[in-house]
Amino acid sequence: MEHHSSKHDKSIFEIPLSEAQQITKAWAARGNFIKSYLIDAQELKDMVEEKGASYVRVYFGWDTDMEKGREQRLIMVPADIYGHDMINTEVSLAENIKEDSNIFDFTMPCPPTCPPPDSPLG
Repeated sequence: MEHHSSKHDKSIFEIPLSEAQQITKAWAARGNFIKSYLIDAQELKDMVEEKGASYVRVYFGWDTDMEKGREQRLIMVPADIYGHDMINTEVSLAENIKEDSNIFDFTMPCPPTCPPPDSPLG
């Protein structure tokens, strides 16, 4: 039988569904309110294609100004080959300007943006 390679064949980070189900079930059992995050693929792709980016660092935040259920936030920043955040501090520190800061939050938490009930990771 011929092996057809997939785009994931080289990833050492891919895990089996059974392991994913086990760890998501353990997360839910801890009483955590946020079950998952929906991430805009094109925005993520654009961020990873930033010149010099080798990684994406995720920071956890809590925003009391957000509507109920959306207070928990994931802040994402491209990082270079050495793991240094690629934040444009000159722009970011200038009067709270967000354009070109290289700091992103394009995530949508579940709830309210949950997967369909038939998702095997529920």
